[in-house]
Amino acid sequence: MATDLETLRDRVEALLTDSGNADWNISELDQAIRLALYELSTVLPVRAVTTVDAVDNTWEYSLASISGLVAVVEVWYPYLSTDDSYKLPHPVTWRMLTDSTLYLDIAEDPDDAYDLRVFYDKVQTLNNLDSATSTSLDEAEKAALVLGAAGYAAIGKSRDVTNEVTIGAEVPARLEKWGKARLSEFQERVLALAAVANAGEDSRIGWEEEER
Repeated sequence: MATDLETLRDRVEALLTDSGNADWNISELDQAIRLALYELSTVLPVRAVTTVDAVDNTWEYSLASISGLVAVVEVWYPYLSTDDSYKLPHPVTWRMLTDSTLYLDIAEDPDDAYDLRVFYDKVQTLNNLDSATSTSLDEAEKAALVLGAAGYAAIGKSRDVTNEVTIGAEVPARLEKWGKARLSEFQERVLALAAVANAGEDSRIGWEEEER
């Protein structure tokens, strides 16, 4: 049975009219899918939540272990999953010092008796791409992803063949124009999906609890 990656790759190949991989190899197609998936995820991310152990008198925390982190959205402290009073929302001020270093901007000294509860956006997943074991995309998002991946693949190929003497001089420009048109469609489609998701109770409004 074909994986989600294989099925989506086939759809990209069909859009590129290259089902036999004469012009784009699998690695090139997967890289194009990867680029489009990340771009889609910045607008339509998966919402997730995890806990980080607080450390006495420490305000900086590494989030490098969080896979696919796009952006931190909210931080609660103090938090304890075993104590009802500390399971209630306790949002605090925070800021990112680097892409993966969170600074807890609070006056009191952090206490290792508690945790930080971190709500964040993460990259969508496609089963079998970069070791992903599940797919978070819905069917509309997959359809948009096909457009984006085809666009990135075409633009990439236009640059690769620019100096090839065996093809016509108009081919790179035609590929680039076609690729940019598909990317424009992709971006418009993603923004429309985001508008629908943000207008009401999207199915992903609940946060995915990450295993520690």
